[in-house]
Amino acid sequence: MDKLLSFMERTLLPVTAKIVENRYMQAIRNAFIGSALPMIIVGSIFLILAIPPLPDGLHGGWLGRVSEWLTEARPMLMIPYQLTFGLVAFWVCYGVAESLAKHYKMDGGRVGLMAMATLLVFCLPVGVRQHGHLVGLSAISLDRFLDDLGAVGLFVAMLTGIGVAELNRFLLRRGLILKMPPAVPQNVSRSFEMMVPAFLAVGSAFLLEWWATTTWSPQPLDPATALTLPQIVMAKLSFLVQASDTLPSAILQIWLMMLLWAVGIHGMNVVSSVAYPLWQNNLSSNIAELGAGEQATHIVSEPFFHMYAHLGGSGATLPLVFMLLRSHVSQLKQVGRVALVPALFNINEPVVFGVPIALNPILALPLLAAPTVIVTINFLAMHSGLVPVPTVQPPLTMPVFLGGFLADGSWRGTVLQGVDLAVAGLIYYPFFKLYEKKLSHFAAGE
Repeated sequence: MDKLLSFMERTLLPVTAKIVENRYMQAIRNAFIGSALPMIIVGSIFLILAIPPLPDGLHGGWLGRVSEWLTEARPMLMIPYQLTFGLVAFWVCYGVAESLAKHYKMDGGRVGLMAMATLLVFCLPVGVRQHGHLVGLSAISLDRFLDDLGAVGLFVAMLTGIGVAELNRFLLRRGLILKMPPAVPQNVSRSFEMMVPAFLAVGSAFLLEWWATTTWSPQPLDPATALTLPQIVMAKLSFLVQASDTLPSAILQIWLMMLLWAVGIHGMNVVSSVAYPLWQNNLSSNIAELGAGEQATHIVSEPFFHMYAHLGGSGATLPLVFMLLRSHVSQLKQVGRVALVPALFNINEPVVFGVPIALNPILALPLLAAPTVIVTINFLAMHSGLVPVPTVQPPLTMPVFLGGFLADGSWRGTVLQGVDLAVAGLIYYPFFKLYEKKLSHFAAGE
């Protein structure tokens, strides 16, 4: 195990360091966490109200009346969800452009707004005809427009945010902007400086969208069937979405996360930079299926990992914290006391670096094994229908048991989390006792 960790440190560390430090990956990660996540959580709250975790066929009594009213009001209650969680691509586009612009020491807010305007152009088919005449917004349904601003448009949204930020950087470095005299107020001067980049960004998007719509849409061009760039890109990348929703893919993702944690790198940050669009697409598809009265079917999503595999934080380390609290080694007991409260809210850094687990040949094995076994159990339980798939994304710090209930709207999610904790505890226990014994011998001078 020492040789394996040493090999990983020599080979994985330089590669993952480049990924973590890459400005585009940082911008994408910051966009999901800083811009999209608050809207996702707010939307999830309204989704719980619109589709409450109540038994099917509930009639009679006050609970039955509440259930009937919520079912009748579902289309109205879904509106806040559709305008928050449902616009995830919109928020991500802004976040990517803003983060990257700040990295380049530019006005992040203005560049972010420019990117959002550019994305709106990409989400409308251009060049569509009706009765032989070109038509505009009035011929496009709001539902289709909003769909492109959700999970369907995530890949285009990220590329748009990067592209607009890079365009601004290019023009600014070469002085290709409108400069106003010093006497003009700063806010007014900045507005004029944005005109050239904004015109080029929106204009280029308009021309690209026209080409994409007229090239890839079914003929004749009709508002009901015309395709937008986000729809075209998602269709081309659909194989990635399908491949991500499999057990081998889930195991590979958790392996990558845990191997990185084993050498002291935040594995979730690295993997999520690439996987977030796929997770969000699966989760959005589940919500759409649920809203249509169908059974949600997509398993591998962000809450699949955070609510069921990261119990106490990455590595399912919550059982280990309880073991630390009962340890006869004062060093471990002290770490357990410090780590308990963060672990209850799924924050595991005090455990990973306090025990430590990172670069620890003894505890690195259960760090990899426990989440792998848990992910396998969870996938099979959801695939077989024993436990509903996640349809809500609770906050990352949602405590165990409550998080499982909220994620899939069922008590079975809570039970599954209990099973996961027990399995993780059984896997960690022998390795913990071995490490405890090693520290005891070391403290005794043996």
